Amino acid sequence: MRKIICLFVAAVFAATLTLPVQAEVKLPPDVMEYARAGIDGVYTLDFDKANENIQKVFELYPDHPFAHFGNAMVAWARYEYEFEMSDTKQQKVFEKILDDSIAGIKRWLRQYPDDPNAYMGIGALYGLRAMFSMRTRSWITAYFSGRRAIANLEKSMELDPTYYDSYFGLGIYNYFAGTLPNVIKILARIVAIKGNVDEGVKQLNIAREKATFTSDSAKLILIEVQNTRGNKYYDPAKSLEYIEQLHAKFPSNPLMHYVVLICLFENGKYEQVITGGKEFLSLIGSNKFYKEIYIPRAYTAIGTSYMALGEWDKAREAFEQSHIDTASQEPSRWGVWNEYRLGQVYDVLGWRERAIAQYKKVLSFKDKWGFDAFAKEGLKNPWQAATGIDVGPLPPQQN
Repeated sequence: MRKIICLFVAAVFAATLTLPVQAEVKLPPDVMEYARAGIDGVYTLDFDKANENIQKVFELYPDHPFAHFGNAMVAWARYEYEFEMSDTKQQKVFEKILDDSIAGIKRWLRQYPDDPNAYMGIGALYGLRAMFSMRTRSWITAYFSGRRAIANLEKSMELDPTYYDSYFGLGIYNYFAGTLPNVIKILARIVAIKGNVDEGVKQLNIAREKATFTSDSAKLILIEVQNTRGNKYYDPAKSLEYIEQLHAKFPSNPLMHYVVLICLFENGKYEQVITGGKEFLSLIGSNKFYKEIYIPRAYTAIGTSYMALGEWDKAREAFEQSHIDTASQEPSRWGVWNEYRLGQVYDVLGWRERAIAQYKKVLSFKDKWGFDAFAKEGLKNPWQAATGIDVGPLPPQQN
């Protein structure tokens, strides 16, 4: 389950950008304020504010890790949230900035080889590359980027054993490497490196309890862990507790708002999700941070909750309205998933021909998000709701 993992990676960068310099270089207070203001912009999705302040850091300290962290973070967050991973041009911008940022921190390390913040930062950037490569199914690149990430994070802790923020990155690596697809597990065994789910959860909880800057980020990752069905750490009630705390702290961030809906759904509070989804939809266009590209995910929350309640006609109306309201948009992950969900609803209603048309529609899009296997199965066999109307988790699934 990787639905909200990229939100968490953005939080990694937000945390590392505010870390104090523990090596030889001391940043003046105004530079630190620019960095913090830039991070505030990312947490609130105000990318113009974020970019403006990060560029000020660049002007004063061109190769300082803070500047490179911020630049990569803004580019990535825009691609993930502003463009919903659907803009190829923005993807290339992000990839170029990520490469340049890693190269920039390497230059810094040649001058300041004992800066734990630089190792923390470059480890986080390699971790981002690993997760992005997983998204694009570039498993080998993902593995070796993750390996570089862990080596740099361990070096950071070697230089400063009290650097509890490093437990955050180590915890992410251990947990998610322990749940990687078989191709990566085989490679990990060959080179004698593998993840450890239990150790990862332990490290994330250390970061949550003791880290200076990544405590909130650790909570976000633990929400992901605790929302994963079939996981021995499955605890959606605790996830809901954590996200309500974070939403109160960052009330203007619509993605925090949306994760509340995800957690409410996982707790079986479907009526609340429907009400919250409609509220989320009403804010689009009236609140500058609730952008039109978020329309499909609002309907995902509403329609999937109606499915879970067995109210199939209302689910159909929600997913059909999603199609209508996003007709002028480029296909997005949430929008295409809604097309698949509509096929499932048609099947339950006994409208097999319409369902087949929906599955074919899903297959007509480039398989950026791993939905083709679901659609192909839908073509072979009509979808049926499992006992107790188990429709699966709320966010889009990926094969």
